[in-house]
Amino acid sequence: MSIIEDIDKILIEDSFSGTKAQKLDRPTIGKINKEIDKLMQPTYFSQIPLSDICQILNKYNLVILQEDDTEWSGFLCGGVKKTEQVYFDLGWLNTLDQHKRYEKVKQSSLALSYFKMPSGKYEVLARLT
Repeated sequence: MSIIEDIDKILIEDSFSGTKAQKLDRPTIGKINKEIDKLMQPTYFSQIPLSDICQILNKYNLVILQEDDTEWSGFLCGGVKKTEQVYFDLGWLNTLDQHKRYEKVKQSSLALSYFKMPSGKYEVLARLT
């Protein structure tokens, strides 16, 4: 059984709002973080491996979002003089509507930090919260 076929097992009801908002359970977040941790070894990269992180998220029916709940598209800048930290909202990949928006994952995000070393390589850390 694929992860997407088994997606109902990782969705739980948001008991705080009383809605059927969907969020990731802790065991699934742990599985995703293990895969991201494996990708992050070694810590230094010639470029920020965001597309590789997105592939891991897609495997779990997740996509990173922009502020308008559409799929994130852009570039990361900075990280030369100080560490940059970015938090991406997540959406369910299978909830794309006619306006190209996704339903948000409640209470989880992708935390990404990066710093460009004097060698030109990036020190990158990523984690699902």
